[in-house]
Amino acid sequence: MAREQNERVVKEMIQSLYRLAGIYPVWDGQVNDAVAEVVEKMLLETRNCSQAFVWVPKPPTGRASVLWLAMNVGRAAFATSRAKLSQTCARKVILNWRTTLELASQGLASSRMRMRA
Repeated sequence: MAREQNERVVKEMIQSLYRLAGIYPVWDGQVNDAVAEVVEKMLLETRNCSQAFVWVPKPPTGRASVLWLAMNVGRAAFATSRAKLSQTCARKVILNWRTTLELASQGLASSRMRMRA
């Protein structure tokens, strides 16, 4: 897949998570590898809360990238697991990570990512 297509897949996952949580407007930022790292943390917290993502492997480099996230979670896999997610869990995760996601989208470093790593 081309990078733009991978970015679109990741953006669709984020937007789907927002819709599930009932948080509007849905996220519409720029996708980059920093955003992929935040989304990985969001998915891990969602998994810990609802166990819907127990099958998601850890990135081999220890950090998620747009390519890794699009290839390992992808549109179809996310759509399948989305039905198993708790709205309450998704809402909590988004509210906890919204600012960090926005900073990552803008290419700004976040000390929160370093602290949570």
